[in-house]
Amino acid sequence: MSTSLTRSQQGQRPSSLSVLGQTYASDDYTNLPSSILSRLAPSPTLPYQPHHPLCLLRAQIEEQLGAAYTPIRAPSPVVSTHLNFEELGFPVDHPGRSPTDTYYLNRTTCLRTHTSAHEVETFRNRHDRWLLTADVYRRDEIDASHYPIFHQMEGAAIFPTSAYAPGGQVELECQEMEARLARANLEIEDTVDLDEAGGFQPTHDARSAQLACRHLKATLNGLVLDLFGERHAQEPSSSNGGGGGDPLRVRWIAATFPFTSPSFEVEVWFRGKWLEILGCGVVMENTLTKAGVNAVGGGGEKKMGWAFGLGLERIAMVLYSIPDIRLFWSQDRRFLDQFIVDPASDRGKRQEGFRDTIDGGGGGGKDETGVSAAGGAQSPTRTPRRKLVTFKPYSKYPPCYKDVSFWLPSSSSSACSQGSTATTITGGTRFHENDFYEIVRDTVADLAEDVVKIDEFTHPKTGRASLCYRINYRSMDR
Repeated sequence: MSTSLTRSQQGQRPSSLSVLGQTYASDDYTNLPSSILSRLAPSPTLPYQPHHPLCLLRAQIEEQLGAAYTPIRAPSPVVSTHLNFEELGFPVDHPGRSPTDTYYLNRTTCLRTHTSAHEVETFRNRHDRWLLTADVYRRDEIDASHYPIFHQMEGAAIFPTSAYAPGGQVELECQEMEARLARANLEIEDTVDLDEAGGFQPTHDARSAQLACRHLKATLNGLVLDLFGERHAQEPSSSNGGGGGDPLRVRWIAATFPFTSPSFEVEVWFRGKWLEILGCGVVMENTLTKAGVNAVGGGGEKKMGWAFGLGLERIAMVLYSIPDIRLFWSQDRRFLDQFIVDPASDRGKRQEGFRDTIDGGGGGGKDETGVSAAGGAQSPTRTPRRKLVTFKPYSKYPPCYKDVSFWLPSSSSSACSQGSTATTITGGTRFHENDFYEIVRDTVADLAEDVVKIDEFTHPKTGRASLCYRINYRSMDR
């Protein structure tokens, strides 16, 4: 695999780097800039910061699914590439493993790119139902919806084979959740072709796998309804009349993920367009085998179930009308004070609740609000939620555009073609747009709102390539 062209590959790479109190030897994969190093913490912070929008959203999801799902605060974002990729079935040539997309401390250590890096470990520690919240890191473009650090929540539920028997736990929970959904103002579109979604795994009993999918869909349809139902009812386009307006529309589509099969994506029709909310599917048998949940060779009662993952910023930006992802990192009181929750409210009390580590057992039964193991049941005595927050922008700072052009090294094979992000350079390295974005972020921090390539040129005689990018400087707080 070729490496990316970064500052460290231009003779400035130190022999080692210190991250969260540990020293790591650097190599040709090392690409961790100071802008990322300065934001690393032993565990995620924003989703646990009181009165932060990500904290409100995390608490709402944990509350809706109920006490049967153990909330877990992820450990250090520094993980082995084995945990982040190999254990989840990512092939060696998967594009997500490239240094152009992933932050590497060295070839064997990286910053997690998804919460699934802890999936095997969490199952190994005997959690059957859990919700894990983590900060994740990916090299990416610069615009209002992309940031190199964002937050995901992953959830899972697995059950022993006996729970899938007719009239058993899984079927009863499905019936309970489906009965609640039938009474809701909800329209579900689910015409997924099972083969397009990857099909049932060969080791799974077809009836049990079908029931696992049914439980997954009932759970997540309830979650989407809880997240978007009230907001949708307040939209002018819903023609609401005390909840009697247009139904909230949810759509299931086929997907492909390395760690689930069948796999699905869930979308919601909101403000005139379909929005992707989450990805999910039936957990791979191999994952549970690696975790020691299912014994190799079939000894003992096996377990099977599902998992999902969602991006907290993506949902929070829609629910709270936050226009720029950079705002989640703002310390400006004009931003944070808009999300203050009444400390006497039920949701405010639950903001701080989490299990500190992945270790330990899972929960079950009903919590103090009357949420059953199936999740989502509302207690009639529960404190009502506060009024939905709609962010009100306060910055009046105008955009400031600056164009930057530069020549690629003369050994470049060609200029980036339209829509391409990389140019091969003699010596095995490549110029990638993410490298340029990294330099911009490292230089101006969060002052760049977006960066767009506006021109490219190849000299007809020398063959040298020139690229031109437009940088929009605009403070989010001024």
